[in-house]
Order: sequence, then C-alpha cells, then structure tokens
Amino acid sequence: MSASFATILARPRLDGGPQLTPLAAALGAELRGLDLGSGVTSEAATTVLEALHRYGVVVVRDQRLTPQEQLDFMERLGPVKKSSYSRANSFCVPGYPDMMVISNIVEDGRNIGLMDAGAMWHADGTHMAHPDMYTALYALEVPQRAGESLGDTLFTSTAEAYDALPDALKKRVAGRSAIHSFAHHIEKKRRLGDLRRPPLTDAQKAELPDVEHPIVAVHPVTGRKNLFVTEGHTARIAGLPPAESDELLEELWAHIRRPEFIYRHSWRVGDLLIWDNRATQHLAIFDYGDLPRKMHRVETLGPVPA
Repeated sequence: MSASFATILARPRLDGGPQLTPLAAALGAELRGLDLGSGVTSEAATTVLEALHRYGVVVVRDQRLTPQEQLDFMERLGPVKKSSYSRANSFCVPGYPDMMVISNIVEDGRNIGLMDAGAMWHADGTHMAHPDMYTALYALEVPQRAGESLGDTLFTSTAEAYDALPDALKKRVAGRSAIHSFAHHIEKKRRLGDLRRPPLTDAQKAELPDVEHPIVAVHPVTGRKNLFVTEGHTARIAGLPPAESDELLEELWAHIRRPEFIYRHSWRVGDLLIWDNRATQHLAIFDYGDLPRKMHRVETLGPVPA
C-alpha cells in the first residue's frame, strides 16, 4: 500500500461518542448522534471509518445534506472517484461532476440518472485497476407502496464468506486471479434484459479495459481476506478453461450470497448509507416500477487489490 493510502486509511479508534447499533449478524450497523450536514469534523470521519472497518456497512439516518456537504464528507474518507463515464452520459448532479444521480426519474424525455445501477451482485469499481474503497449513497426520494418502502439494497460480507469457505475450495482459489470487465458487465445486463442505459461507445471501451485482480484479496486496513469475484463484473478466472472457470465462479457466487452473510437495508428519505467495497458486495432490488426513486452517490478510490 502506498504512503498516501496508508495515511488515508490508517485504522482509527472508536472510543465513546455516537451510538453504534449492529443491524445483522454478519455486517451492518446504524450510527446515531451524527449530523454530517453541520460540518464534517475529523472526529466524525474517524468514527465512520472505524465503524466501516468493523461492520462493512454503516447507515446514518435523518440527514439533510446538500451535494457539497456529501462531497465534503467523502473527501474526508479518501480521494473521490472521478468518473468520465458518468459525465459522458449526463448522470451527474448538476455542478458536481464527481457525484452520480441514481434514479428512474425521466424529465423532458431524458433519464436524470442511472436507472439500472446494482442489478447484479457486485462491489463498486472492480473493473478498474484501483477499485472503489468506500461508497456513500444518500436517499432523496424513496418509493413506497401501501406504506412500505421499496427498492431495498442487499449487502453481503465477502470477509465472512471467505472465512466460511470450505478448506478444499480455499485451496482451489488460493493464488488465482480473475478478469473483471465493464464491457462484460454491460453485455451481461443486456442478455438478462436489465440494461437501461446507453451501450458503451468505442471510446468508453478503450478507456475501460479489462483488469485482473486476485480472487482472494486482503483488506488494506483490517488485513482480513475476502472473496473478490462478483456476478456483475467478473468475466472469467485466469488460466482456467471456460467451462471450469464458469463452474467455479458460480460456486463462489452461490456461497457469497448465502443468507447468513446478508444485511437487507430498507431505505428512508435522509439515509446516508456508506459501505466498504473491499469487504462487501451489494444488490439493488427493482420492485418499484415507475414509482420515483432518487439518490446521490459518491465513491472514493482505493489501492490496487493485493
């Protein structure tokens, strides 16, 4: 890990302060007593980082954040990701090119945001040489039906999943790597009928080449091993025949999504949900049809997986 990342991700302490309540056995916690809109202190950022490294997913409810306040908060956690893909497709919050709109809302015949984000289990940015470290998603509009919130997000702990992997399977994946591909991700969405965004241009394909990452990656802060292959972006296992690669990937994916590793988040307006992409994967539930849903997303870059 480089010196700059070591400084950004140095493991903080959580001593007293805001109340932290676990939400599920494997991962997830609610952090109460923080008002991030009143200005992000170093202490608040440290509290969130420690909670993230302990629980993988942290929700801070009842926030009232401007785009600038959300961006200021994420800049405390690490270098904010700059996405030319989002900018090229006009999915950014106006005036904030590093903040993506996640929404099914159409205005003046144009989607105001990305409509199909999270349709398959994935961790953000694994198709990049420097995958995302943390993601923060802020809920502005949450669809409801009969008083029930729709559009839940499921999270799974890839660290707990690795720990529970049978020894024989641990030996099979030890030292192996896999190819992650954004082009593969888009094509898989198309085949499944889930693609609701423009196809990749030749320029975007050239800018987003395939990358290779270890199947078992070590978390850059906690040192825990986790499974780093996803249904959404992992195209194949390097060095294996296609049939064997597909079979092994399916076995790993089925293991990762076992119920005992999962936390299901039911959204409320004002939720700021932050997760650690090096310890979790997530899946969006599309059960709300045309009912309006709108979120703002900011991500930070992490080190190369090792």
